[in-house]
Amino acid sequence: MHIGDRIVKWYEQQGRDMPWREVHDPYLIWIQEVVMQQTRIEQGVGYYERFVARFPDLKTLAEAPLDEVLKYWEGLGYYSRARNLHAAAQQLVSEHGGIFPRDPQALMRLKGIGPYTARAIASFAFGAETGVIDGNVLRVMARVLGDDSPINQPRTRKAFQGIIDTWVQGVPSRAFNHGIIDLGATVCTPTQPGCLLCPLETACVARAEGHTHLLPFKEKKGPKPVRYFHFYMVHDARGARLIRQRPAQGLWGGLWEIPNAEVEAEAFQRQLDPRGGDYCFSLRHIFTHFEMQIGVYTLPTPAAAGWEGQFVSPEKISTFAFARAVLNIFSRWEKNAPQTGLL
Repeated sequence: MHIGDRIVKWYEQQGRDMPWREVHDPYLIWIQEVVMQQTRIEQGVGYYERFVARFPDLKTLAEAPLDEVLKYWEGLGYYSRARNLHAAAQQLVSEHGGIFPRDPQALMRLKGIGPYTARAIASFAFGAETGVIDGNVLRVMARVLGDDSPINQPRTRKAFQGIIDTWVQGVPSRAFNHGIIDLGATVCTPTQPGCLLCPLETACVARAEGHTHLLPFKEKKGPKPVRYFHFYMVHDARGARLIRQRPAQGLWGGLWEIPNAEVEAEAFQRQLDPRGGDYCFSLRHIFTHFEMQIGVYTLPTPAAAGWEGQFVSPEKISTFAFARAVLNIFSRWEKNAPQTGLL
């Protein structure tokens, strides 16, 4: 039996039930795919439902203020995804009359839509015969093919794309792509794969050679560089907190934050603040390309006179969109405040 037929048959019997699986609306499929990037399904479902409840269609999203879009994205991280969603929605309305292109190449010309998302929309919304490759699919393919090419290299993904596009020919692409993703997530798992339950067992080279534990192969990256920052909790006499908005471009673009500055490792480690702040606590935040070590300090209002921003009352601060690292600071602060008298 053809590999595509095996996967479709397995999916019809064993596929996972998810709230968006029967949806054919390209807008909702797009939102779901972007929300679920870098996000666990159990966490992402709630964010997806909340987002589409507020922005149920392309026009609503395109016309919404970016600040509000970012607020509804708050907590998901990778905020460039939300900014790109907003920009692409406006692009679709202005350049395509609010209609999604059906071709993956045309979809990839939209802001923030890469090969994976473009093919997912094309397949799940329009039935295009193209394979959708994520981490689960890369693992399945590496083992079935017995291929030890590094899966974190673009050349491997390109080669696998050509192969999976042949597997999907002649079968329902929605069922095939959902099926191979589910197969990797539930059966062909990173450790202890359930080979006896796999519809591709007899076609799997790694299974036949006893190498499933060695695949897929990923080239190791060096350690992430570490950067050190002091973040400042500044309150006025009424207890309002000083916050400021970041530039639209770059790290945490368009989000709000408390004042902060990068410092040398020695100053961070010795808890010495160049502005004379009082040390409170430390935490860290991991980005894709670096690790941020954060020291949190309090400063009296006069010491912060040179900072641009605004003082916001505790009651209103929840209406602003903050990065996860800043939300973690707030959470830790509230836990410490009753014991240390910081408020």
